Amino acid sequence: MTNLWTGILAEVLSPFYYHGLYVPSGGATDATILTDTAVIFALAHTFGIPPTRLPRSTPDYAADLARIPWRATLFQAPNGYNPTLPPVRHIVDVDREGGNQVSMQRNMASGNFKKFWWVHEVAPSAQYVGALWGPNPFEWAGNPEIIIRVGVGRMGLVRLKATTVPDQVVLNGATTALWGYSVPEDYRILDTIRVSYPLSLKEATTIWMASLNP
Repeated sequence: MTNLWTGILAEVLSPFYYHGLYVPSGGATDATILTDTAVIFALAHTFGIPPTRLPRSTPDYAADLARIPWRATLFQAPNGYNPTLPPVRHIVDVDREGGNQVSMQRNMASGNFKKFWWVHEVAPSAQYVGALWGPNPFEWAGNPEIIIRVGVGRMGLVRLKATTVPDQVVLNGATTALWGYSVPEDYRILDTIRVSYPLSLKEATTIWMASLNP
């Protein structure tokens, strides 16, 4: 069951963040988890095979994942901890990104729209361990290392290297639910990040095989 699995060590090269844990006037990233979808979507863009050429107005992960040749585990900090940086302010250029439409102006004037956030970013040198299921990306690249971009604005650079495939893996319950599989959840970070209890490679492979024939 391991022939389609590639163990992955991910090392953060430049800071990144996502709004995983909300705090007053901003958000903090749960630095212990790098998501399955973040890695495989980033890999698809790195190899020039993104599932869509234009951003979707509404996410459709099932449709997008059907066009990507990989599935993945959640990637976890090896020792259960990764460092974060002191809070920094990130400004969102709403006028430019929103097109300054009338509806956008109305929302901004309501006082319910923030133009900046204080965020905690994952620090460089943070590491994650997980596994990919599908083609070996390092063989595709002809290189023992692959650099991907993750996080809000794809600001984070992460270096991927091959490592030993773990005996058990942790999946994202939000992803397995796309194919009708409910996995026992240990805890949740967000509704789209549901950390399962450890599963065997055989159990995970069954889920991924089903995802190929939804």
